[in-house]
Amino acid sequence: MVDDEKKKRKATKPSIKIGTMTATSTKPEVSDLIGQRLRNYYNAVAEQPVPDRFLDLLSQLEAASSSKKSS
Repeated sequence: MVDDEKKKRKATKPSIKIGTMTATSTKPEVSDLIGQRLRNYYNAVAEQPVPDRFLDLLSQLEAASSSKKSS
């Protein structure tokens, strides 16, 4: 009897496998909302300008790389 109840509970909850973890949700719209918010967050981060310090470091790397090639 107990096993039948466990099977029923498992059958009513959709399961989403993420890597080795499994996330269970009773509402698919929750997953959609999480996905939308993650995309919005990623897009906001991707639109940020590259810091000047990082650009300076890239320039130094390029200069060091080109001086090694010419040697």
